Amino acid sequence: MNSLQYDLITIGGGLGASSLAIGMARHGARVLVLEKEKQFRDRVRGESLVPWGVAEAHKLGLSDVLLRNCAVEVPWVEMGWGPRNLTETTTQKMPSWAYCHPEMQSALLAEAENAGASIRREAIVEGLEFEKGARVVVARSGSGTERIASRLVVAADGRGSPVRRWAGFPSQKRALPFHFAGVLLNGVSGRDDMLTFLFNSDLGAVVGIVPQSKERCRAYLGYSTSRQLNLNGSDKLPAFLEESKNVSPIAAEAYAHVEAIGPLASFETGESWVQHPYREGVALLGDAAGTSDPSFGQGMATTLRDARVLRDALLRNSDWDKAGTEYAHEHDLYFQNVLNVSGWLRTLFQDPGPEAQAIRQRAMPKIAEDPTRIPDHLFSGPDAPADDHVRARMFGEC
Repeated sequence: MNSLQYDLITIGGGLGASSLAIGMARHGARVLVLEKEKQFRDRVRGESLVPWGVAEAHKLGLSDVLLRNCAVEVPWVEMGWGPRNLTETTTQKMPSWAYCHPEMQSALLAEAENAGASIRREAIVEGLEFEKGARVVVARSGSGTERIASRLVVAADGRGSPVRRWAGFPSQKRALPFHFAGVLLNGVSGRDDMLTFLFNSDLGAVVGIVPQSKERCRAYLGYSTSRQLNLNGSDKLPAFLEESKNVSPIAAEAYAHVEAIGPLASFETGESWVQHPYREGVALLGDAAGTSDPSFGQGMATTLRDARVLRDALLRNSDWDKAGTEYAHEHDLYFQNVLNVSGWLRTLFQDPGPEAQAIRQRAMPKIAEDPTRIPDHLFSGPDAPADDHVRARMFGEC
């Protein structure tokens, strides 16, 4: 084993890992991306990138490759209060983007290779070691098991990250009483330039409709675990559609004549996070560092923010331990704002309980008079204030 074969190894080859690999390889870093899948496949994941995430993609230099290969601009959103033009009303003055997740992954991984990163597919990481000032990844592929040394290891291996455990990061979790289901559909009626997110607090439910290219739409349904629904498998599509139609008449019209072109699957929502996602030459990125409630669509934007913040810290610091610490500190600030505001919105729009109902009775008349009482963090980002005054104003307490 040669000492420091790479400057940077990413465990995972998805959105966060590829984005960071592109940014670092373009600046001359020796980057290795280890991706376990031979070919990316359709799974139920986020596919709507909100405007503040689009701004991060621009800063990372990813706009051309995404818009050329997979992304479409979606400038309008409907949340039950009338259409809103995001290019006029967000801080960034940008639209949302939407894309098929595996197409996005493939485009970014190819761009990472074009930028000079080394890519290994079907690579299974089996361990992480520390040796003579370097982090050593133990990985198995078609050529056998190899120990690969790097200056920095970045774990972008998802919410169940084994690397997080191997490196000794303590994680915190918050269970939420909701499930989230999704499926890729053809035949959805409605505008192809508009995202639709509709909450029904009486049912504790939310419907999401995300238009993509090729006349496809990703359909989402968030629902209370008290419903005890099983929405996994193609035979459950009628139940998924019926439950969605119960949330809003808009969904009933949109799903009148649809067919599934991908798997239907559901999963628990829940939030998890690591306080300070860097230690001893290992940085956590994206879902490995923290997951927020998917009902509010902040995951991909947060992942791109992670990649951009870590890239910038590494490029401005010759001391990468200092860079990792700077990244982790900044991550904690914006990710906590994401969690806080998502929790407030969940209470106001999704929680069917009596305490939340009382808050809505007080807050909604004031919001009707002044919609700015709802903080725009979902679309404009977590840099805006998210303090007690913002919460009290949203809940109609002042």
